[in-house]
Amino acid sequence: MTLPTSGLLAAADRLLSSPLDVTHTLTPGLRARASAVLLRLALEETLDGFWHSISPNMTRNGRTRMLSLQWYVRPSVARQWYTVWSSLSAACHHHTYELPPTPAEVRAWHQDVTELVNLLPVARL
Repeated sequence: MTLPTSGLLAAADRLLSSPLDVTHTLTPGLRARASAVLLRLALEETLDGFWHSISPNMTRNGRTRMLSLQWYVRPSVARQWYTVWSSLSAACHHHTYELPPTPAEVRAWHQDVTELVNLLPVARL
């Protein structure tokens, strides 16, 4: 069981904005990556809730639920959802040849996720 979406967003915000003395063992890059994971989880939990209200079987179909979103919400919302999810997904996967996301990037994604979490339930066609 995970935190509710609001709890995930709050935890991501705390990781990004906590003073260094509280999280002295975590580097800014690690905190940014952990925040990105929490934000992606918040997006996925919201999408699961959306599909559960329309078709409970869609919660089991990973990428299909994102591709099908364009037929159930405004196209601009579906595009924004996929763009933010893709960016967060790339940020969540650690590769030795890539730098972690910057805290500023993750803060911008945080704003996008907050907007999408509030927008998805009212964006149905």
